[in-house]
This record gives sequence, C-alpha cells and structure tokens, in this order.
Amino acid sequence: MKRWTLSILCVFLAAFLASCGRSVPLEDLTIPLILGVDLDDEDHLIISQSSPVFSQETKKNVETYQVKAKSIRDSRKHFDALATGEVTAAKIQVLLIGKRVLEHEGWFSILDTVYRNPAFSINTRVIVVDGPVSDVIFYEPDDKPQLPLHLKEVIDKNIMRSRTVIDTLQMLHRQMYEKGMTPSIPEIKKENDIELVGTALLEEKGKYVDTLSIQDSSLLIVLRDEKKQELTFSIPMTSLDIEEGIFNKNELSIDVSRMKSKVKTTYGQGQFHFNYDIQMTVKVVERLFPEGLANKGELEKMIEQELTSWLEDLIKNIQEHKIDPIGLGIYARAYQYEQYKKVEEHWGEALAESSIDVSLDIDIKSEGATR
Repeated sequence: MKRWTLSILCVFLAAFLASCGRSVPLEDLTIPLILGVDLDDEDHLIISQSSPVFSQETKKNVETYQVKAKSIRDSRKHFDALATGEVTAAKIQVLLIGKRVLEHEGWFSILDTVYRNPAFSINTRVIVVDGPVSDVIFYEPDDKPQLPLHLKEVIDKNIMRSRTVIDTLQMLHRQMYEKGMTPSIPEIKKENDIELVGTALLEEKGKYVDTLSIQDSSLLIVLRDEKKQELTFSIPMTSLDIEEGIFNKNELSIDVSRMKSKVKTTYGQGQFHFNYDIQMTVKVVERLFPEGLANKGELEKMIEQELTSWLEDLIKNIQEHKIDPIGLGIYARAYQYEQYKKVEEHWGEALAESSIDVSLDIDIKSEGATR
C-alpha cells in the first residue's frame, strides 16, 4: 500500500512541476546560436548575437543584433527589445571574442553569467576574432550554410586535422585557473571569407600574447600529444642541393599516421629539465624532387632535422613570452612537486629558464603507390 501511495505521489509531483513550467512555441523564441563579445574604438563593451528565423514569411533566415551593454546579462534586455521572440541562451554553439577584448587583463570576468547559467552549454566553441566581431557575425555568404553551422564546421574540421587546438567554455575555464598551463584558443579572421589564422596564445591572466600560425599550431599539438585524425607537414628539404624555382622542387609532404610522445621531467642546477622523446610513423604523400637524390634513411634524417628545428623555434618563442600553452607545468607538478610549488605563482618565468630538449625519431612506412 505504501508503494502505491509513493508512486501516486511521484506522478502527482511530476505533473504539478510540468504544469508549472512555461511552454513557449518555437516560433515565439529567439534562439541565439552565436554570441559575440567585443570592444568598440572607445573601449565600450559590445555584445552581439545571431539567431535563426523559423518564420516562412521572412526573406532572411537569420536575425543578427549588436548592442552596447555593461555585461552579457545586461545585454539581454536590449536584445529582448529588438528581437522578434523571447531570447534564450540555451543553444549557443559559438562564442566569438574580439582580440581587442583579450588585450586587457581581467576580461574573463565578463563570462561570469555564462558559467553561472546552467542552461548555457559548456561545450560551446570559443573562438578569437582577429578584427571586429561584427565583421564575422554579420557575414551572410550565399554559398555557405548558416553562419553558426559554418563556423563550427570550420573549427571542428581543422581540429580533426590537427591544425588548431580545441577550446570550449569548459576547457577555457580550466586553463584560466590551471597554474601549470596558459590558455590557447582557435583564431579566425574575416577578409573575403572567414578563415582560420591559427591559435591565439594568452598569458596566465588571460591577456593576449601572440598568434601561432597553422603550422606552429600543429607543432604545439605534437608537444601536447593531442594528435587527432590527421596531422600533415609540408617540409622543404633544405639540405638537398636543388636549384629552387617556381614549383618548390625540394618540397616533401608527410602524413603522421602514428605518434608516441614521452616527456621526462627532472630538476637540477636550479632549473627544470624536460626531455621529449617523440616517435612518428609517417607516410610520404607528396615529393617534388627526383627519387634518386636521397634514400629512405636519408629522408628520415632530413625530416627529423627539419621538424626538430621547427619544434625548437616554437619552444624558444614560448619561453620568450613566459607562457606555457603546452602544459609542462602539469608535468612539473606531477613529477617534481616540491620544486614546482616554489615557483607555482610565477610558473611562466620558471619555464622560461627551464631546459627543454627534443629528440625526434621518424619512421617512413610508406612512400605511396607510385615511385
């Protein structure tokens, strides 16, 4: 009897709670899929949003608004005054942040309402815009899908091809509060079309420091051991004695089919030491020079030398900026905890003084179907 009573009570409560909820028809909602945060020329906060239009009576299938507001939450009343339907933030897919915002310390507090709102998706893609956010969010290409879908696909495709890092609201929050790592965010720009620039690097307080090219972004992914489905490098074989021309006859392209990376972390002589041991199994997917100029073993050594040089240049750049987008501070904390705790509050400076060595081993497993 008690079980029946409890069951009836649960059904009654479920029905009561459901009736308390307000059901709003889809056509009466404004559902932003893109949220933009930027600063104007006078450093006033500019919030923008782009939403699909579900009415068949309109010619345009997207409505986009931009307002001046004190905060993201404050912008809602302005959007409600402009938008056709009731604004809800539950389905935002992309968060665009203007580079001008990142040039100021303390910008991260702008996103406070985003993390407090349980309806806001923590898997929302975070993207830096090189230039005004309005140039991107008001872009309406005739030969592309709707902008939210187009942006998400551009970023996700390049993440899968290991050309930029993945960054969601959840990951950005972790990187901002992780003392052993500094944030890195995919970066785009709008010229004739929207294109990926590479990866924006931030310092520990979130201030913009530098932008990595697409190639350097791939190298960062190697150092972070985060290779996705594809990783390709086009490498000039500078050690080959080939007369250069308009067709770059010394070029070699490889596809990394398998990669294994180990990092040994030690401490001595007043500094941290990180020793990378990276093993790559690769396929030659393009070679613009004759076969007889180098055998397989010689090609492997040339690739090792070129990629090692690129990795060392990237590491030098990171150390000069006193940042850690690789996350070597996490290794230091795990394996040299006592020494790490002494420099935790200024880890970027400690990393700048650290020794980071890279040992790369290339194994060519395939040179393609033709010789």
